[in-house]
Amino acid sequence: MNHFILRSAVQKLPPAYFALPMSTGIISVASFTLGYDSISRFLFIVNDIELVILSLLLVLRLIFFFNDFKKDLSSHAEGAGYLTIVAALCIFGTKSVLIKNDVTPAIAGWGIALVIWLMLIYSFFILITFKKEKPTLENGINGSWLLFVVSAQALSILGNLIATYFDFPPQNELFVTFIFYLLGVLFYLIIISLIFYRTAFFPMEPAEFKPSYWIDMGAAAISTLAGTILVRQMEGVAEFQTFIPFTKVFTMLFWVGGTWWIPVIVFLEIWKRAEIKVRYSAGYWSLVFPLGVYTVCTWHLSLVMGLPFLKRISEVFIFIAWIAWLTTYLNMLFRFAKQLHGAKKIS
Repeated sequence: MNHFILRSAVQKLPPAYFALPMSTGIISVASFTLGYDSISRFLFIVNDIELVILSLLLVLRLIFFFNDFKKDLSSHAEGAGYLTIVAALCIFGTKSVLIKNDVTPAIAGWGIALVIWLMLIYSFFILITFKKEKPTLENGINGSWLLFVVSAQALSILGNLIATYFDFPPQNELFVTFIFYLLGVLFYLIIISLIFYRTAFFPMEPAEFKPSYWIDMGAAAISTLAGTILVRQMEGVAEFQTFIPFTKVFTMLFWVGGTWWIPVIVFLEIWKRAEIKVRYSAGYWSLVFPLGVYTVCTWHLSLVMGLPFLKRISEVFIFIAWIAWLTTYLNMLFRFAKQLHGAKKIS
C-alpha cells in the first residue's frame, strides 16, 4: 500500500507543486517584515520541510518517470509550472538571508536556481516550438505562463540580497540582477497581453478559470518587489543613478497593475465557485503566493517611495494571506488523508 501511494505521488507530481514552498516561504518573509516573528519562524521550518519532500519526489520522478516529466514539460498548459522550482529555491534563499542572516544556503539556492532556470526555460520554449500539434490560444495559455516573470524576478531579488557578500564591483553585480529584472518586465508585457486577449475575446467557462490566473497579480507584485530592492541597490552606484527614476516608474506601474487585477480575479473566483464545485488541487497554491508577495512588495514600496500610508494595506493583507495559507493547507491535508484512507480500503 505504502509503495503504491509513493509511486502514485511521484508519477503524478504536478509540475507547479513547488508553489507550495513558494507560498509558505513568502508568507514567512511577510510575517517577518511586519514583525510577527513567531509565525515567521514556524513557517520558516514548515517551508524547509516542504522543500525537502518535494525535491525528493522530483528527483525520484526524474529517475523513474522521466517520460512523464518530459510530457508535462512539453505541455503548453502545464510546462511553465516547473518554473515554480526556481522561485521556490530563490524564496528559500531570501528567507535564509532576511530571517536567519545565513548567506550560505542563499548562495547555494541562487546558483542551483539559475542552472535549473536556464535548463527549464529554454527546454520548455524549444519543446513547444517544435511540437507538430499545438493547442489554440484559449486552450494553451493560462496564468502559469507568468511564472516566466516570477522566476526571473525571484533571481533578481535574491541576487541583490547576496551581492553584498561578494567582492565583485557593485556595478557588475547590478548589471546581472538588472538584466533579470528587465527580462521579467519583458516577459510580463508579452504574456499579460496574451492572457488579457484570451480572457477578453474568447469564451471562458467557470472551470477554465484556473487558480494560476491569480499569478496575473502575483507576477506584478514580485516585479514591484524586485524594483524596490533594485532602487535601493542602485542608490550607491554611480553608473546606475540614471536608471533609478526609470525603475521607480516601472515599480509603481507594476504595483498599480497588480492592484488593478485583484478585484478582477476575486470576482472571477467567486463566479467560478458559484457555478461549479471547487475541490483542492495543487494549483490553489498559485492563489496563496500572490497574497503573500503583494503584502511584502507594498511594504517595501512604501519605504522606497516615502509613502507610509501604504503600510496599512500590508497590515491588512497579511491576515488575508494567513487565512488563505491555512485554509489551503487544511484542504491539502484533508485531501491527503482521504487518499490514504482510499488506498487502505483498496489494500
